[in-house]
Amino acid sequence: MIKLKLSLSIFSLLSIGALFSQVDFNNYTTAKSKGKIPVDFTKQTYTKVQEDIKKGKEELNQNQERVFFEGTNYAIDEILHSGLVIYGDEMSNYISEVADHLLRNDSDLRSQLRFYIIKSNASNAFSTDQGIVFVTTGLLSQLTSEAQIAYVLAHEISHYTEKHVVETFDYKTKGYRQSDRIASLSQYSKDKEFEADKLGVKLYNAAGYSEEEIISTFDVLMYSYLPFDEVVFPISYFNKDGFYIPTTLFPSKKYEIKAIEDYDDSNSSHPNIKKRKEAAEIEIGTYSNWTDVTQRLGEERFKEIRNIARFESVRNDIIDNQYGNALYSIFILEKDFPNSMYLKRMKAQTWMNLMLYKAENKSSQTIQKTSELEGESATLHFFLKKLSKEALISLSLRQVYDLYKSNPNDEEIKAVYTKYVKDLAGNSQFKLEKISKKSFNDAAQDFVKASKDSIKPIEKDTVAKTSKYDKIKSKKNADNPSNFDSSKFYLYGLNDILDDKLFSDLYAENKAEWDRLDKEKEEYNALSKKEKKAYNKAKAAESEKLGIKELIVVEPMVLSYKHGEVDNIKSEKLESDFSEAIESSAELAGIKTYSVDSRTLATKGTQGYNERSILINMLNQIAADEDINIFPVDYQLLKQISADYGTSKVMFSLVEHEYSANISASGVLSSVIIYPILFIYVPVGILSGSNTEMNMLILDLESGKIENGVSYYFKDSPKKLQLGAHVYDILKTMGESN
Repeated sequence: MIKLKLSLSIFSLLSIGALFSQVDFNNYTTAKSKGKIPVDFTKQTYTKVQEDIKKGKEELNQNQERVFFEGTNYAIDEILHSGLVIYGDEMSNYISEVADHLLRNDSDLRSQLRFYIIKSNASNAFSTDQGIVFVTTGLLSQLTSEAQIAYVLAHEISHYTEKHVVETFDYKTKGYRQSDRIASLSQYSKDKEFEADKLGVKLYNAAGYSEEEIISTFDVLMYSYLPFDEVVFPISYFNKDGFYIPTTLFPSKKYEIKAIEDYDDSNSSHPNIKKRKEAAEIEIGTYSNWTDVTQRLGEERFKEIRNIARFESVRNDIIDNQYGNALYSIFILEKDFPNSMYLKRMKAQTWMNLMLYKAENKSSQTIQKTSELEGESATLHFFLKKLSKEALISLSLRQVYDLYKSNPNDEEIKAVYTKYVKDLAGNSQFKLEKISKKSFNDAAQDFVKASKDSIKPIEKDTVAKTSKYDKIKSKKNADNPSNFDSSKFYLYGLNDILDDKLFSDLYAENKAEWDRLDKEKEEYNALSKKEKKAYNKAKAAESEKLGIKELIVVEPMVLSYKHGEVDNIKSEKLESDFSEAIESSAELAGIKTYSVDSRTLATKGTQGYNERSILINMLNQIAADEDINIFPVDYQLLKQISADYGTSKVMFSLVEHEYSANISASGVLSSVIIYPILFIYVPVGILSGSNTEMNMLILDLESGKIENGVSYYFKDSPKKLQLGAHVYDILKTMGESN
């Protein structure tokens, strides 16, 4: 986990807390990698495997070494190039400095370790046999002191020094797939966990931290599945400016926190928290030189690092479509950072995306299940779950509109608002004419007044002159005082939005476009089967002609299967061939390409690494549900990439190849090839055993939409020439204009 060799003096350790530059959380942008790119990210995995095999391991024989080094290196590089890992940022540097202090007396060990941050809300830290230690933002967001970080690092360093990864490698097991063996590399036995805890206490004690923070670290780990803070969510949170939500939509009870220390760990790789605490307390008692130090680098510095991790947690939840969690985290953070434009942008995005999922009856994917509700965040999740479509649409409109009106010059919030109104206009659940022109308070007061007036006799002439149709309309009119119903709160409190001509014009413009599309759909449904087939064929051909002249190409993913599992080395070599095939084919097709590829990171450096990470994060966000056109979380960064390259078109691709020969006696007999000298029996299964599928996806950075997707299947091996020919056909068509 540690990156730099110890070189800090005692003076610099004591004063470093005053030297760091503070982060502007009001204008925060997601954490990115900084400085020189480490060799861990630039060296090809195949090369790493060969280098490790040359070094060897005494514990393993030659075959075991190959399996071990190949499995671990490819697994680690999959993490390093996942788009989630950052280096040289404030969090990574802080972790490294804590490690510097832990290992100030062991410079040799310190030089073997590198520390990187993973943007993930899972609370985790783990070490690798290669000397890399990963710490998640989720864990950093939960911890309460530098000392707790130090203990976590001491524990992971102990796993590394004791070679627990190697010892856990079950190379003696026969009949298991290689992938199954490698999957258990970070799952230590209970004995290994206790050993790492014991040695971690020793290293931690030598660093001079407080004994109290060890036990509290276990408490953090036990409750780390909950949000990073427990703050009461007020049921009046959404009530303002005439918009009111009834208390009946909120839970009438508190949801208890279910975690217990002494859980049944018989089927777990880790011992339960109670056992680890008890063992740690025994070990703590063997030392008498404890201090009360919890922050060596300064409390202010620690809190800033934790706040960075907490801001990142909001983004992580939005990418993972966990909108209930994102809203609760924003609620907590905006108390300390009420003017943060980042939080306002994330809130606008969250409400818009939540509306889209609710409209598609998929909101259950974005908020917690009732059975999972625990703690103070349960109030918000319960409320979101209970809202009807109409209610959530009205509430989200209120939220997005208010954010836009209070921040009219913010480009991102304006883009969210514009997209929201467009999607709203096409939502069949939202009827503008059903919304009342009154605020909730005004409607309630009119209802009370109308109730008092109802005891007065109504003139007969008035009843006689009221038509049946007027009576029906009156019953449906939300502005009619007698129709007021507090459970239909969503019909009230949007009156100022209805009076906004700019909103009305934007809504009407988009509604007309949706109506046109609906008319086209009706006309299509009226076609005969033969006419539909011809129409679909013409539309498909039309959609493939994108008029692309420039294209950002993110490195392809290539998976070559052997005996049902991925052959990592062959896949890596094929990936290089496919990348070259794309570049040469694009040039022939008249398309200029810009490669964003892990193979070029040695020359492109950190900027190229950050660009690749942002693009992969976008793909992951969209891939969660391609039927829902969500707003890209890194809107500003994506626009910058588009501006830098001069195009908003990005291509992602995947090639899967499998050789599965089907050899049989009948196959041999039916496929005799006669050569001049001798007969050669070639089974049909071997001749047609290669199956390759190529998928290419074009995304637009500005709209966040998938513009085209092509799937191409052929019964052949994925050689560079074959791949290039197929890619050329696809890109040639994409370069054409309608």
